[in-house]
Amino acid sequence: MPITKRKGRPSQVSKADIVKCALNLGLTNLSMHSIGKQLGVSATALYRHVSSKEALISLCCDHVMERVASPSDKEWAQYLSSFAVNFREALLSIPGSVEFVRANQQFTPASSIIANDVLGIFREAQVDAEVGFMAFASVFTKVTDIVQHQERAEFLEHSDEPPRLPNINSEQLPNLAWLFEQTKPVDYGQYFEDGIKITIEGLKWFVAKPSQNQSK
Repeated sequence: MPITKRKGRPSQVSKADIVKCALNLGLTNLSMHSIGKQLGVSATALYRHVSSKEALISLCCDHVMERVASPSDKEWAQYLSSFAVNFREALLSIPGSVEFVRANQQFTPASSIIANDVLGIFREAQVDAEVGFMAFASVFTKVTDIVQHQERAEFLEHSDEPPRLPNINSEQLPNLAWLFEQTKPVDYGQYFEDGIKITIEGLKWFVAKPSQNQSK
């Protein structure tokens, strides 16, 4: 007598499962179809939790921003410096997550809390709200730039054809050749530290003269 197989229950997924799968796939490979295939469910099952691909990108961004520890500093420049360190650590803890953060175009619950805290620091320092937010956005963008650059470099380094410096005609392009002659392997820890320091030092000048800068 043939054995009749009992139909199992449909695979169940949660919003957390979908977010984790999306981050593992990476933004370039992201689609509702690819996620459904990875999780063994239909796209319909995904849409019960996520309304669209854009909404999923926002959820992934929020997942990352939840990992950013809140600085305890009270002085705005040091606060931004600590935020930069914490933000970078959160991004690097989930490879490829920087792509989701850069692609997201809206506040998420976690990023709203961070922005509110940062603005509170600037408000205590009696800095104009728009200037303070612009300063925060500058550091935010700088961190994502550096992390994206680092992850891209690490990917290329382990590819079949690692990148090489181009051959430059020193007579036609002497200054570019001069740069490449001094180019060394990038220490991304130091690169990050220097980049954030330069950014914040520039912001100190900007924040110190808000009326002059806003009139331009």
